[in-house]
Amino acid sequence: MSPFEREAAFLDLLEEAIKSDLTHGKLLRKIRKELLGFSQDRYANLAGMSRRTLSDVEQDKESITLTTLNRAFKPLGLKLGLLPRQTHMMQVLLTNLIQHGESHDHS
Repeated sequence: MSPFEREAAFLDLLEEAIKSDLTHGKLLRKIRKELLGFSQDRYANLAGMSRRTLSDVEQDKESITLTTLNRAFKPLGLKLGLLPRQTHMMQVLLTNLIQHGESHDHS
C-alpha cells in the first residue's frame, strides 16, 4: 500500500468512527493491523502501555479511561475529543476550523 493509499484508508476509517459506525477499539485495531501491520506487542510498546491494556482498549472495555485512550491513539497523531452529534453542527464546526487554520496559514 502506498503512503497515499494508506492515508486515504486512514481517513476513511476516521470518518467511519466519527459517524459512529466504528468504536474506538475497533478503529484502533483496524489501523494497527490493517494499515500498520503491527502486532499488539509492537504497538503497545510504541504507545507506552502493556499489551493487556491495548487489548482492553481494542475490546472496548468499559473500564478504560480517557487518559488511556489518548495514550493509545497518540502514536497515530490522534486525540479523543467532543464532536457535535448533529450533522449540521459538525459541518459548521469543521468549516470554522478550516477557515481559522487558513487564516493562520496566511499570517
